[in-house]
Order: sequence, then C-alpha cells, then structure tokens
Amino acid sequence: MLIRTSSEFGSIGSSQRMLNQMRRGASGWVAKLFLGGLAVSFVGWGIADVLRAPGGGSTVLQAGDVRVSLSEYEMAYRQGLNRLGQQLQARPTAEQAEMFGVDQMVLAQLRSGAMVDLKAENAGLGVSDAGLIALIQREPAFHDGSGHFSRDVMRAVLANAGMNEANYLADLRRSAVRGQLIGSVTDDVAVPRAFVDALGAYNGERRTVQYVVLQPQPADGLADPSDEELGSYFTEHNDTYRAPEYRAFSYVALTPASMSEADKVTDEELTRYYEANRAQFTTPERRGVQQVVFADRASADSAAQALAGGATLADAAKGAGREIADLGVIDRAALGNASLAEAAFAAQPNTPTGVIEGPFGPVILNVTSVQPEVVRPFDDVREEIRAGLAKDAANTRITNAYNALTDALQSGAPMSEAAEQAGVKVETAPAVSREGATPAGANVDSIPGRDQVLAAVFAAEEGGDIPPVQFDGNSYVFPVLGEITPARDRPLDEVRDRVVADWKQDEAVQMVVDRGQSLAERVRKGQSFQDMAEVEGLTPETAPGLTRATAVPALGEAGMRAAFSGPQGLVASTPARDSGQALVLQVSEVAAPADPASVVADNTRSGLGQALRGDFEQGYIAALQSGVPVTYNQKAIQQAKASVR
Repeated sequence: MLIRTSSEFGSIGSSQRMLNQMRRGASGWVAKLFLGGLAVSFVGWGIADVLRAPGGGSTVLQAGDVRVSLSEYEMAYRQGLNRLGQQLQARPTAEQAEMFGVDQMVLAQLRSGAMVDLKAENAGLGVSDAGLIALIQREPAFHDGSGHFSRDVMRAVLANAGMNEANYLADLRRSAVRGQLIGSVTDDVAVPRAFVDALGAYNGERRTVQYVVLQPQPADGLADPSDEELGSYFTEHNDTYRAPEYRAFSYVALTPASMSEADKVTDEELTRYYEANRAQFTTPERRGVQQVVFADRASADSAAQALAGGATLADAAKGAGREIADLGVIDRAALGNASLAEAAFAAQPNTPTGVIEGPFGPVILNVTSVQPEVVRPFDDVREEIRAGLAKDAANTRITNAYNALTDALQSGAPMSEAAEQAGVKVETAPAVSREGATPAGANVDSIPGRDQVLAAVFAAEEGGDIPPVQFDGNSYVFPVLGEITPARDRPLDEVRDRVVADWKQDEAVQMVVDRGQSLAERVRKGQSFQDMAEVEGLTPETAPGLTRATAVPALGEAGMRAAFSGPQGLVASTPARDSGQALVLQVSEVAAPADPASVVADNTRSGLGQALRGDFEQGYIAALQSGVPVTYNQKAIQQAKASVR
C-alpha cells in the first residue's frame, strides 16, 4: 500500500508516473469523454465535497504566500516517528525523536515541498478534478478483489493510514502538481554515455593472473625475542594487554527455569486438566466434501431425482447447468452452516445427500472420504501437560516474586532481605569484564540473560541502583553492583608468555611478507615468473578471466585489489586470504570489453539515472529556496509534536 502525502516529497515518483500516464492517456477525445463521465459519477457519490480544499488550521511554516498547516505537520511528524520506530524496533521517545532530528527532517521536507508549491503556483500549474479522479482510479491500493476501483476499499485504506479523504485528495493533488514541476527538470535527465562506457570498461575488464601462495614458518619454531625486542613490541602494543575493568555483582534471577517446580505437579492435577481440556488433544473427524449449489429448488429436486435414478452427481450437476465444487478435507466447523454440517457428517461416503437449504441456495453434498476423530491418549500427553502446568505456575510465581522484590526494595530493604521475603535465592557472580570474562580468562556463561545483565551492570554508577533487567519475555534479573576493579596497565612480566607468542606470530607473518616482496622484486628485475616458482619449489596457479567482481578464495580481497592495481605485466606481493600466508602474483593478460556499455546491467543504469535525477531535483529545490523568506511558528510546532506523542 502506497499513500502519498505532502510530507513525503521525496516519494512523489509514483504519483508522478501516474500523472504522466494520465497525461498520455487523456490526449484523445475518447479519454476526455471518459474522464468527463467519471467526474460526473464521482459527484454522484459525493466526491465533489472532498475535492474542495480541507479546512485550514494554525500555520506551522510559511514560504512566500504558501502555508503549511498544523495538520500537515502532525501527519508528517507522525510518519517521521514511524520511520524511526521501524529502525529502532520500538516506539521512539520524545528524547530519541529529538536526538535523531525527526522534527528538523520533517521541517526540511515541508519547506522543500512549500518551495515547489510556490513555484508551481507562480507558474500556473494545476490538476483538474477529472485528472485527480483518474489518479485515484489508478491507485492499486484502492482496487477490490476484481481489480476495480472501490470507494469502500479507498475509505478502509485511508482509515488504516490515519487519513481522511479530504486531506488525502489535497495531498494527492499537491503531489501531482509537484510532479509536473519536478518532471520538467528531471524527466529528460539521463546518465551520459561516456560515463556508462567508462563504468562498463572498468567493471568489464578481464585479467589473467599467475600466482603462488607462500606459507609462513610455524611461529612456535622461532627463537624467542631479545629483551629489547620484546620490550619494544610490548610498548607498541600496550593497549592490547591492558587489564579491563572488572565488576562483581550479586543478583536474583526470576526465570521459568529457576521458578519451575514440575516435580510438584500431581497426577490428580494432570488427569483433571486432561479431562477438562480433552478437545485440546482431539483431532476432530474430517471429511472430504463436494457440493453442488443449484439456482433454485426446482432444479435441485430435478437433480435429486436423476441421482435416485442412477445418475452420477457430475451428470446431475451438468444437467442443471452447474459444476461440482470440491471443498477439500474439512472438519464440521469449516462448513459454517449447521444444516450443511449435519448433513455432511451424517452422510455415507460416496452417497449424495438429499436437497439441503444452504445459505446460497439449495445444495446437494457428497462425501468422498472420512478421517475419524483421533483422541491422543492421556499417557501420550502426560508430560506435555505437566510442562504446561509447571510453566503456568512458574509464571505466576515470577509475577508474585517480582512484586514482592520490588515492594521490599522500594521500602529500603537490602537485596538479601528482599529476596528472603520473596522466597527466592541470591546468586553471586564473580568479577567479570564487560565481555563476561574473569581476570583468569575464563568465560562466565551461567548468568541468565548474560549480555543484557552485563550491559546494565557496566552502565551503572558506583553505589547506584540497577533497574531489573527483562529478557526472553517473562524473565527478570535484579542485579546489585559489588566491587569494581578499575582498568589498569599490566606490567610485561604479568603477560610475558602471551606477548612472546604474539611477537612470534607477527614475526612469522612479517618474514613471509618479506619473502614475498623479495620474490616479486626478482620477477620485476627480469626473472620469469615460472623460473622464480621453480627455483623456490613453489607451484604456480593461474586464475583466468578475472573481473573486479570475481571472488577467488585463494587470492582473497587483498589479492584481488593487488591484481587490479596496475597494467598488464604488473608484479605484486600481498597478504593472502588465510592468516599468515602471502601471495606473489603477476598479471599476464588484460582484456577490455568489446562493448563496455553492454556490461552495465539495466538495474545499474536505472539506479544511476535515479541518483542523477535526485541530484538535479535537490539542486533545483535549493535554487528555489534562495531569496524566499521562510517563517516558522514554534508554538504551533510544539503543539503538533505534543499531540502526536
């Protein structure tokens, strides 16, 4: 569903396309007669009233003599909030709306629209009632199931969008007029052929690359660094070895798992639930049903006589000019009519019923198959019932414990006392980093809702309260902040083994990189790529027909960048895809596309055209704003924002 309003100036393309279609379609006298008759018919059902301009309100913005009303701003602001809410996956607060600049973006949109309206007004542009009616008729969102315009559908769509007809029609007329003006600037804009050719030549170029992969030495086989080398490396990478802040805390967890007492559900409770909810474990009888609906009772009785004489249902239906409708395999409720359901579920298979008065006329039914009712035995569903009852009881206990904890904590009780009153246990978490690791490096996974809880714990001020953390629907953790160990620089001796291992790893990588650069330099100085590989005991590989969009796992992103970084004959060395490896490569062939423009896909051309037209549109609107005074009614703006929230 696409509803276009003045606040969505950037989305007038669809209305503009409809307008272009209307202009082309209205060029002949037949179309003009059609639009004239259509206008008369709209007057007949009341369109004349809603085509009049909507009543005004307080002016929020004025550009020249064009005014933007309070209702227009409210609608635009509401849509801005909805867009932000979709991004945040939650309704934005007033603070979030201000932080993301919703009001400023809305004012910018409305100001741009007002500037276009002012120019269109001065240019004498407009859309007739007949033209507007045609736009409405063509809007797919207003079509019924048969594909025709329906005013009832239109009303329902607008109601769902929170719009009335008057505002929608005024906005549609405004968008159509804007489309005429903007179209005069952008309709003939096209991406230059030279740009398309250049893009096609760039993307369509194909290269053949020879390459070898160099493996690093095992890092643990390297000699240890000297104290000077290790100290220098540690100083350079000091932030890597800095100890993070650690926080200890205690907590009470209220989760279905911690509050469940499945073992306390008695057999008597299980049996009682099963008997009271037997329908939940019953698959009702289902039958394959065919029906023939007749035009009148006389034709139905005639068909029934034919059936009694041995005719098939298909022949009887055909004799009455009707067809058999297969309703599929359905239960009693699916028939939706008591008389039909009673007859269908009393009939013998493959024996047509007598004539039944149905909601749409006389009916004869035929049952083609029967699937009997199936009741799952109690023993098969015992544990399923137990789990459900335990979950319901756990949720009740969670609610009661949450209320008891909250009341006790708000009255000033410490967590230990509050937990005792609520009948729950206080757990203690070890000091952990923001990522959930202990100072010894162990990962703590036992905290319920760990990521959310740690985020709350590390956001808390020392000595401050932490609100309960909710997760997974009906699960809560009440954290209490404990000791905080500040972040600190570790001395080298504390992390020596780790620093030595890292130094060796980096050294192994540097050694293979240096080797790759040395081998590449030998090829640049005249040694053939094949000879270099043979001397070094390496196996050369060939990657033919590469383009910039090709993915070659062995080359990786860095290798592909290097392969397209110079002309034919280029020799380069670069790290490979896998950590620690390096590549030496040579570009042996470069082939330009025969027809560069043919390489550029249609959707790419279309996207480029849209972007270029968008730039022209923005530049044109910026030019319109020059020298036009714009005033804002801040009181009305605040009033509108408050009413929307």
